[in-house]
Amino acid sequence: MIEKIPFLHRQRMYNIVIEEDITFTALHGILDDLIGQGAFEAAEDCGELYRVMHGDVHYTVGVDGIDVFISIK
Repeated sequence: MIEKIPFLHRQRMYNIVIEEDITFTALHGILDDLIGQGAFEAAEDCGELYRVMHGDVHYTVGVDGIDVFISIK
């Protein structure tokens, strides 16, 4: 089941949308990587896709404002 989960990271709120289970460690790592790539500095109205690796898992992540859509690939 796909869920939209509010998640606080570095004193900023994000809406996480994911179908599979994910650990908090992986989620924090993904958000740190996205911050490092400047994913949340873009205009709020245009979504972007990012490829992120955490551990040995590859993720495809869509970012649209504070909404973060995570898919395991």
